[in-house]
Amino acid sequence: MSAELAFYLITWAAIVVLFLGLVATMREVRMLRAIVMRNPDGFAAAEPDVVLGGAFADGAERPIVAAVDSGCPLCRVVVEELASRAPQAVVLTHESPSVWGGVGLEIISDREAWRAISHLSPPVLMHVDGGGAVRKMTLPVRVEELDGWIEKKGTLGVVDAQRDS
Repeated sequence: MSAELAFYLITWAAIVVLFLGLVATMREVRMLRAIVMRNPDGFAAAEPDVVLGGAFADGAERPIVAAVDSGCPLCRVVVEELASRAPQAVVLTHESPSVWGGVGLEIISDREAWRAISHLSPPVLMHVDGGGAVRKMTLPVRVEELDGWIEKKGTLGVVDAQRDS
């Protein structure tokens, strides 16, 4: 066998191995995407370790708390949707309540609570228990993702994923 033929055989063998590796990687990505699409909680494997405290530690459970910023266009749309579909939702912001005035929702301006989630990109939807601890959290990227937080009956609450399946 000549050196040139050996070079071509090794090159083609390397190309085939790389192609098979790419196919295996794409298969894993497709399987991971299918798992994530089936799971309504997305990537969450455990409850978030966030405590808002302050105004949220008053003993009242809040099924929907939307942390929003006025500079975020999706935040404005989310607040409008919540105002029309879940009027008992709460808006958490670091800004003056007058910025969000007129939306028809309870507005809590609490900088300490905002600092607990300020590393996340708004809007942030949370289920907060009576002690101010966040029990469920999501960062919606589309308005349609609100359907998982507002029951179809028009009542307020987090939809139980096991009940819907």
